[in-house]
Amino acid sequence: MPLGTRLKRERERKGWSQNELSRLSGVRQALISELESGKKRDTTGLVLKRLARTLGVTMDYLAGMYEDEEKDEPAQIIAG
Repeated sequence: MPLGTRLKRERERKGWSQNELSRLSGVRQALISELESGKKRDTTGLVLKRLARTLGVTMDYLAGMYEDEEKDEPAQIIAG
């Protein structure tokens, strides 16, 4: 599953608009839109880190690091 699909799914699970995710993460809304639509397929590590932290998932999950993720469930970040 592509980055944009995971990003959109997690954003929608939170009930947030792209503008809300942008505000909370400090990532431009236009970039979020490009990622979700597939117009842009990757991004910098800093952007990925901000999005993952804001959404409460790991960077590995958003980036789709593991091909065997059949369930495709995000690994949640546990605040310590």
